[in-house]
This record gives sequence, C-alpha cells and structure tokens, in this order.
Amino acid sequence: MSPSRTAADLTERWFVRRGLPHLIDRYSATEDVFTRMAPFLALVVFFEFFLAFGDRWTGWGQSVAFAVCLGVFVASVATVNWIRGRRPFALPDDVGTWEIALYVLLPVVPTVIGSQGAVWDNIISVIGFNLIVLGIGYVITTWGLFPMMRWSFGQVRRQINDVATLAMKTVPTLLVFSAFIFINAEMWQVANDWTLPLFGLVLGLIVSLGAVFVFVAVRRTTVDLARFEMWSEVRPRCEGTPVAELVPSDDEPTPDAPTLPRRAEMNVSLLLFVAQGIQIFLVSLVVTVFYVIFGLLTVREDTLVQWTTATELTSERDWAIDIAVFGTELIFTRQLLLVAAFIGMMSGLNFAVQIVTDQAYRSEFAEEMTSEVRDALAVRAVYHRRLV
Repeated sequence: MSPSRTAADLTERWFVRRGLPHLIDRYSATEDVFTRMAPFLALVVFFEFFLAFGDRWTGWGQSVAFAVCLGVFVASVATVNWIRGRRPFALPDDVGTWEIALYVLLPVVPTVIGSQGAVWDNIISVIGFNLIVLGIGYVITTWGLFPMMRWSFGQVRRQINDVATLAMKTVPTLLVFSAFIFINAEMWQVANDWTLPLFGLVLGLIVSLGAVFVFVAVRRTTVDLARFEMWSEVRPRCEGTPVAELVPSDDEPTPDAPTLPRRAEMNVSLLLFVAQGIQIFLVSLVVTVFYVIFGLLTVREDTLVQWTTATELTSERDWAIDIAVFGTELIFTRQLLLVAAFIGMMSGLNFAVQIVTDQAYRSEFAEEMTSEVRDALAVRAVYHRRLV
C-alpha cells in the first residue's frame, strides 16, 4: 500500500473516531457504512440461528437442526464470496446487495426449520426485524453517532466546569426570573392537574423548540468554521494528527478544500448540536435539582395543599414522601418535581437562546468545542490537498 494511501486511511479513521465520517471523500454506503456494520450484522444472524431450537424438534433433533442451519450459513457465505470474486471465507471489503440479501433472508432458514405452525407469520416477523435493525444500524453508523457521543461525553468534565462558571454568573438572574414562577400558586395548580403523559408532551415541546433554535444556529456556524485564509492558520490545528507532516508551506496557494457537501455540513452541525445539547441539559439539571431542594426546605404541606386546592396529599397520586430533617418534616411530592423540572427546562431554553445570540456567552461556553471542530476541518483541508 502506498504511503499516501496509508495516510489517507489513517486520516479517514481519525475522522470516524471524532464522529465526522462524512468528511471522508466519496463516503460510500457499501464501502464505508455497511462494511463497518458487517461484524454486527453477522452477530445478529448468528443469534437468529438459535431460532432452529424451536418447538418443532426435541432432544438431539434440535442440535441437528442447528447444525444444518450453520451448514447453510457457511455454504451461503462461501457462495456469495465466490460470486463476488473473493476467497470462500474472506471478510468483505465492501458490502453490497448480495451481502445485504444474505443478512435479511438467511435467518429465514432456522425460522422454517424450527417453527411449528404460523410459519409465514414468523418469516415475516424475522425479515421485518432484520430490516428495522438494518435501518437503525445504518443511521447510527452513517452519522458516526457512537463516536460522536463518545466525543461529546468526553467533554462533560470540562462542561461541568463551564456550568459551574455559568452558575456563578447567571444563577442570580435566573432566580429573579424563575422564583416568581416557583412561588406562584397557579403554577402549582397547573402541576397538580398535569398527568405524566401530558407533562411529557409539554417538555417535548420545550425541548423541540430549543433543539430547532440551536440546530439552525450551528448550521450557520459550520460554514464559517470550514474557511481558512492561509496555511499558517491550518498548520497549528493539524499538530498531533495524521496529516501533521503534510501541511503545505505558506507560499503554496491558499487552502481551497471543496465546499462542505450537504451531508458533511449536516454531520458537523450534528456534532456541535450534540455537544451543545449536553451543555444545555446540564444547565437544566442544575436548576431542576436546586428547585427540588429549595422546595423541600421552603414549601410546607399546608401551603402545598392550599396552592393546589387539593384536600390532601396521597402517596399514590402525589408521591408524597415525608422526610425528617433536624426534627422538621419535609415533604417531597409529584407537584414539586414537576414544577422544578418545568422551571429547569425553561432555564435550559433561556441558556440555549443566550449561547446562540450572545457573543460573550458563545465565546465562553462554546469556544472550545467549536475550536475542536475547526481542527477537524483544518485536517480536511490538508486531506483534500495532499491525499485525495
């Protein structure tokens, strides 16, 4: 393999590990997505072969049925490899129509062998299950969601420090805004009438509004991050990467990596969205926990009954739990949790708006994650100049 191809492979794996597979040139479903899924799909098929141990056979008959299924599996793999011009038991370097058909249809064999009655229903169920798994796996793999989440959660420790800084700067303002909601009797009456499914819809509406707002904002940011004026701007961002030794000299033409394709732009935006989403979630969680504790210490049972116009609080409907602290009975209730969660989610929405619209917030709480994404786009500029 040529040195440039080796460097290209290392760079492409570097993109995948950071949850940015669509920065790879000519990113292909057959050569990249399904090929990376192949071990997982083979594992699914292997477990489905245990369907041969159905209710149709007993004793040694089940073992024979399973052995027959394994024989069919081995013969099918060898046949497909022969059709594709590979060695009989070689691992696929690309997964195409034949391999996908094998994954979807091969588990039909143990289903037919092991089932007794309603065979067609079982066949349809197995094929449908495999197609669903294939679709979910494709989405997860093509967008690099697992590496993306790993990268985002790797920043949780730093983001917790950011949230501590944020708390010191903004909690007084948030308390002035939210304390009036917390001590408002109408808010507690609304919480008292909320069922959990209805409250879930309310939170879903708030989360969706914030998600749309943040995603539109990061889409605009992505375009700017991909632009570089000179190689001296790219070089320091490529240190410690597979292309560190390949950055052009400053007298070469300015970086002219192709404009991000739509899917690559979406990939970068999704990475920023997930990272900022974790940050917003942490803010919401901090505020929610604060108000749960604050409510336990300040809201007595008589006051809560008066606010909610309830005759009494029960452990079944209201989750009422008495907690003794320093000889005082504190009460935890469903209403307290719902009010605190609602205020926490609204505070998270407020933070999402500020981090997008306020330059000071953006530079303090989003600068490092956007800088790491810009590093990846700098690597892409060198990758396209030297390796594609």
